[in-house]
Amino acid sequence: MDIKTIIKEANPDIVIFLSTTLIAFISWLVKSLVEKPLTESKNTFTKYFDKRIEILTEVKTRLNFIAYFPEGEDNLEYKNQLQSILLTDGKAAYLSKEVYDNVLRISIDPKTDEKLLLATIKSIDEELYKKISKVQDEINFYRRFSNYSPLRRFVGITILSLQYVVSLTIVISLLLLMTTTFFNGSIYIKIGVILTGILGLYLTDKWLKR
Repeated sequence: MDIKTIIKEANPDIVIFLSTTLIAFISWLVKSLVEKPLTESKNTFTKYFDKRIEILTEVKTRLNFIAYFPEGEDNLEYKNQLQSILLTDGKAAYLSKEVYDNVLRISIDPKTDEKLLLATIKSIDEELYKKISKVQDEINFYRRFSNYSPLRRFVGITILSLQYVVSLTIVISLLLLMTTTFFNGSIYIKIGVILTGILGLYLTDKWLKR
């Protein structure tokens, strides 16, 4: 007995029940495997992101004061404050290894290495710029698609939805094209499709990590 015969002879109520159960299971699976990890990752990212900006700003402020006061009691005071930051509440874990090593060296060296100091400030500035740019992108996104005016909000949501639809259509079309080409092509075309797919996944992953 083949599958078509089984489906034709099956009780409609049982088929509906099994179909509903299958859809519910797939929805639960997607929620568990995709939505929940994304939510947890977002919460972790937000906490880490905010804390990192805060600590980098604290460190940069002390480094700037050390640059303004290259010697004397004020210089020692700000170096002591740097040491306190590195030793308090695990804040050092939010710094990159390079920045941590440089800041530690600056904070304990009685004679300030001006070249190292300026290089560390520049490194922190570059990192802060990237992170603040990310915040600015989020702010611009919110301003564009959220508005007190119902009409503007509706237009914004419509534009965003259309962008998702167009993007989804392009992705699905490419996948269908690659699938059709793979099954209908020769062995060389199949190898080319596989290699193109691997390269596409690699480039997409790099693009998403930017």
